Amino acid sequence: MIEAYNPTGKTTLADVIAAHAASNPSGMAFIAGGETLSWPQYRDYSDMLAAAFIAMGLQPGECIGILMPDGAGVHVAFVACEKAGVIGVGISGRAGRAEIEHLLRVTGAVAFLSTMQMHDHDTLQLVAELKAQGFPLRHHVLMPDQIHGDVFIDGKNAAALATQSARAQIETRRAGPEDVFLLNTTSGTSGMPKCVQQHQSRWYKFAECAELASELNPSDVFLCAVPASVGFGMWTGHFAPTLLGSPTVMLPKFSTTDLFEAIQTHKVSVLAAVSTQFIMMLNDPDLEKYDLSSLRVMFTGGEAVPYERAAQFEERTGASVLQFYGSNETGALCYT
Repeated sequence: MIEAYNPTGKTTLADVIAAHAASNPSGMAFIAGGETLSWPQYRDYSDMLAAAFIAMGLQPGECIGILMPDGAGVHVAFVACEKAGVIGVGISGRAGRAEIEHLLRVTGAVAFLSTMQMHDHDTLQLVAELKAQGFPLRHHVLMPDQIHGDVFIDGKNAAALATQSARAQIETRRAGPEDVFLLNTTSGTSGMPKCVQQHQSRWYKFAECAELASELNPSDVFLCAVPASVGFGMWTGHFAPTLLGSPTVMLPKFSTTDLFEAIQTHKVSVLAAVSTQFIMMLNDPDLEKYDLSSLRVMFTGGEAVPYERAAQFEERTGASVLQFYGSNETGALCYT
């Protein structure tokens, strides 16, 4: 089914989003708390941001650091990078100052995209200090805390910058399925995060494996409880549900209570969570208070999955526990 969206190997996620916007205009791409982003809104928001990137002078192949909470906004930013032909640098929302500086330095990022506040970072102050230190940050893209708020670039409204002339350049600038559109980060063993080049074709194949493993279908509702900046978050939040036309429920800040309520409210059927998260679910005494019967599969991993706890999760929820073996660098090598 997923393969049908890319029969020639030339389709990009932007194409798929546009197709959903045309065929399912009332369908939801993302649900985050009380806010939603429909397929047409996803298309239009990423168009506007991509045109603003072009208008502000970002050149094809230049890098933009992206420090965002887990929500619809970070996925809009990734698609905007694809459309503008620039390369996003996915920075973990939990990154400290040293990690942020390291990633901006090694990628040579010339712009920074963030919300006003990220954990203990005042990003306006952060960018000012980085510029004073000599970082070549020409622009700061300030994203709203709410999905439908205004975007500002260097204090100017991004929508006003996204002229028709800039929008017309998207078709010739946008990345293809084999072009690098993202550098995502992985911790490794040396202390500082490393960058991994990502193109779309590998994630199409990953999503196809997931479909085979769990019989994914468009009626599924996904909940991605892992960061968008890592490989696990890429295929469960950015690619697989979009390729299927399924909605993705987002938790800007993880807690077991918010997770239980989201699964119950939105009838989530596919959960993506690392082992620590699903064990927290099992350890929460309120687990039995919620109706989690909609869950049919949980993808987990990131470390050796404890067999007894995984079996317990299956017994308590009725969902199958599945996992991939692979890495950000290699993609999927095998799966259950």
